[in-house]
Amino acid sequence: MTDMNQPLEKVNSWVKNSVTLKLMTITILMLLLLIPASMIESIISERERLNNETIHEVSSKWAGSQQLLGPILTIPVEYEYVNEDKLVAYTKFYHILPEELNISGQIDPNKLKRGIYEVVVYESSLQFSGNYKLSAKIDQKHLKSIGYDKAFLTIGVSDLRGIKNQVVVNWDKQKLNVEPGSRINTMVQSSITADLPTLNPENENFIFDFTLNLQGSQNMSFVPVGSTTNVDVKSTWSTPSFNGNFLPDSRELSKDGFTAVWKVLQLNRNFPQSCEGNLQDQSLPPAG
Repeated sequence: MTDMNQPLEKVNSWVKNSVTLKLMTITILMLLLLIPASMIESIISERERLNNETIHEVSSKWAGSQQLLGPILTIPVEYEYVNEDKLVAYTKFYHILPEELNISGQIDPNKLKRGIYEVVVYESSLQFSGNYKLSAKIDQKHLKSIGYDKAFLTIGVSDLRGIKNQVVVNWDKQKLNVEPGSRINTMVQSSITADLPTLNPENENFIFDFTLNLQGSQNMSFVPVGSTTNVDVKSTWSTPSFNGNFLPDSRELSKDGFTAVWKVLQLNRNFPQSCEGNLQDQSLPPAG
């Protein structure tokens, strides 16, 4: 009987002390645990994909992320010269940015549900005001004429579907209607444009203001095109995320919402106050 138990005891001893068997057992258990982990990961990936599709679908109907650029004052400048007995004529755009740009307003978030998913959207009412100084340093070589009677104002809005009111620009006590589309496509691809009355070059200061009721989703940003840009926004959203090239100079957060204030100077950015040609070459960055 003792001799019969010896093989069993050897087997039991090997099972208890075998490092190889323990490693094999652990490996098998790990492989088995990978099955539910893989299933969970697959469900998470599917949920993320469906969530992104929901965000895209809602944004395509409501409006996407909004980036506001401008306003930019543009004056067409005509040149001509003679080359080998041929008259060559061409037009350049002279762009001027505001001396002071003030943006203030309220952003009200909302949640739209699609199945089990929620998409955060917002409605906003923004007031723009500021002034321009017409201290143009236009290239005089081959200059024919300066189109003070053809000047226009460009207000960049990245998703025009979000505009909820007829925008009227107050320009030196005159009311100007705007039309969709950009005349400076290489610089601002999506915008609204207002034709300006004939500019008097002897008037060194032009004042403007307008209100923009805008809806969008996910994000809103401003490009600090003013020599001094002041942004003051309020919202009932209690968990904002501030990103972009400039964080708020001051902010107050509470369960009822937030208030954020930015002040960006011309010296803080990497593009000039005016230029002839394409201002986009100067790298216009978004602010927070």
